[in-house]
Amino acid sequence: MTGWTIAAFTHGGRVRPANEDAISIGTRVLKCDMNTPVVMMVPGDGCLLMVADGMGGHAEGARASRAVLNYLVAAADRISNPESCAEAIESANQHLYKLMEQQETTLGMGTTLVGAFLTPTALLTFNVGDSRSYLFSAGRLIQLSHDDVADEGISRSGHRRSHAITQALGGSSFPVAVEPHVNVDAPLGAEETLLLCSDGLTDMVDDNEIRHVLNAANKPIRSVRDLVGKAFSAGARDNVSLIVARQVDAPRS
Repeated sequence: MTGWTIAAFTHGGRVRPANEDAISIGTRVLKCDMNTPVVMMVPGDGCLLMVADGMGGHAEGARASRAVLNYLVAAADRISNPESCAEAIESANQHLYKLMEQQETTLGMGTTLVGAFLTPTALLTFNVGDSRSYLFSAGRLIQLSHDDVADEGISRSGHRRSHAITQALGGSSFPVAVEPHVNVDAPLGAEETLLLCSDGLTDMVDDNEIRHVLNAANKPIRSVRDLVGKAFSAGARDNVSLIVARQVDAPRS
């Protein structure tokens, strides 16, 4: 039976005073700084993976990212269904605004979101904001997510010229609906790699370097370690979070 090897890591980086990112694998939500990547073997009946980047400069960014992931982990049956995925994300968005009503100090808190649901028959991906999902296949790096930034905000190398995003979960002092990007593609193949990450990686490591790392690595944990190393070598000016997935039985030359 097909399954997946998952490697994940989150850290505050070299500059930021706190880690506002959070990541989830299945029902497990990971937060705060990690000293080493976590590796999991997941059975092939389905696996939900998510990365949330709490918005810096807004109140309680860390609380926002964790609240959204906790909410969606509990709603896994809805977010893993293409017909209800966008609705579940909007419900998580409204959940953030309800939390803001309960505690005035959290007003304006927000987070981006990127995720994937792996099954043997399909790959469901979704995002709001500028955290990204990539598929590495046959030597090509394909961005599956949509960057919610102005058209001129992304360079050809994949780097952002502007940090202004056009939508996020929360992030406003009054309720604003989101329009999640949801895609359904062929299942992750035996020679393919899935990467989910916050902009703390993509602002430091361009698409060509990401492609090179995923091409050279034979295991998800090596991919994670090498990508994190490049981000830190480049300065790690933001929180860095990523998840890499491959089939358990995927052969690699």
